[in-house]
Amino acid sequence: MDWWNLYVRFYDEEHHREAITSRPALMQGVARQVQSSGQKRVKVSLMHEYGDVIARAVTLISSQLHQMMRIAEQWTIKQRWAVLLTRLLRRWLGGKWLTGVPPDAAPLLSG
Repeated sequence: MDWWNLYVRFYDEEHHREAITSRPALMQGVARQVQSSGQKRVKVSLMHEYGDVIARAVTLISSQLHQMMRIAEQWTIKQRWAVLLTRLLRRWLGGKWLTGVPPDAAPLLSG
């Protein structure tokens, strides 16, 4: 398992995605940074045939990572890794949590 495979597990934890096939689809787009009201955002235009599906996947992954970042600010690095890996590997963990997951991480691991 590699980092790319873990990244796409945020979107689809049921299937193994090889980087050679999934990466070109998920990375085929043009991005630009937009700043307004003091916020910076990245706008992506997808050129792929399945652009709408890819956009939903990237949006879902991004929102999950942002939610983790907001909640995990007060946790130690070890706790953050425990939550991240528990979330990504929950299919194999069978509902169990890795050692070190803080009790207030339940909202991140319930979906």
